[in-house]
Amino acid sequence: MKGAKALVIGAGPGLGKALVRRFAQGGYATGFAARRAEAVADYQAEFESQGLATRGFVADASQPADTDRVFEEFGAPEVLIYNAAIIEPSRFVTPSGISEAQYSSAPGWKAHGEPVSVEYLVESFRTNVAGALQAAQRCAPSMIKAGKGTILLTGGVLAFGPWIEWGAVSLGKAALRSLGHSLFKELSPLGVQVATVAIHGTMAKGTVYDHDLVADAYWRLHERPRDEWAPDFHFKPDADDGRDPDA
Repeated sequence: MKGAKALVIGAGPGLGKALVRRFAQGGYATGFAARRAEAVADYQAEFESQGLATRGFVADASQPADTDRVFEEFGAPEVLIYNAAIIEPSRFVTPSGISEAQYSSAPGWKAHGEPVSVEYLVESFRTNVAGALQAAQRCAPSMIKAGKGTILLTGGVLAFGPWIEWGAVSLGKAALRSLGHSLFKELSPLGVQVATVAIHGTMAKGTVYDHDLVADAYWRLHERPRDEWAPDFHFKPDADDGRDPDA
C-alpha cells in the first residue's frame, strides 16, 4: 500500500472497526490486525465495499512473531493505534460476584468466575501490555527517523482505580497507561506523539460513547499541534462519567 499509513492492532467489531474506518476516511492507507481469520475477511470486504484503502492481517497481539510479520508485510506506519485487550470481568482471590457485567446498551461480558490464576494474569498481560510495547518498538525507529508519528493506546477509567469485578483488566490498563507515560517521555522530544486514551464509559451505538465518536477523538488527537501533546487524553463527555458501579 502506498502513501501515509496507519495501523490498528486489535480490530474488533466496535471501536477497532471504527478506528480503521476513520483513519482510512482521513486518507491513510490503513492496516488492521485481529485474531480471527473470518472476522478479518468480513471486515476487509466491508471496508472495500465502502471504497476504503485497508489491508487486514490475521495476528495475535500477544505473539511477537505475529506482530513482527504484520510490520514486515505492511511497512512502517505514521500512526499506530494499539487497541488489543483481553476484556473479561475477574477477581484475584475471591470468585466473581456477578455472572455477567452489562452496562448501557452494550453487549455484556461473561465473568471469569473463579479467581484468576498467575498463568491467566501473565497471558492477559501479554495482550494488554506487552503487545503494545512490541508494536511501539517496531514502529518507533521509523517515526524517529522521520521526525514525526503518533502512537495511541486504548486505555480506560480502570487505569486510575480498579473495580472489584475487573481486577485483571484494571491491572492491565494501569500498566498500559504507565507504559504510555514512559514512551511519551522518551519519544515526544524526538517528534513522536504518544498518548493513552482513557475512555470513561461503555461504548454503545447511538450514545455519547458511540464508537464513531470515540474514533473521531483519536483522529483529532493525531491531528493536534505539538504544543498540545500530553500523555493522557480523557474521553469523558460528562464530569460524572467513569464512576465505579460497585462503590
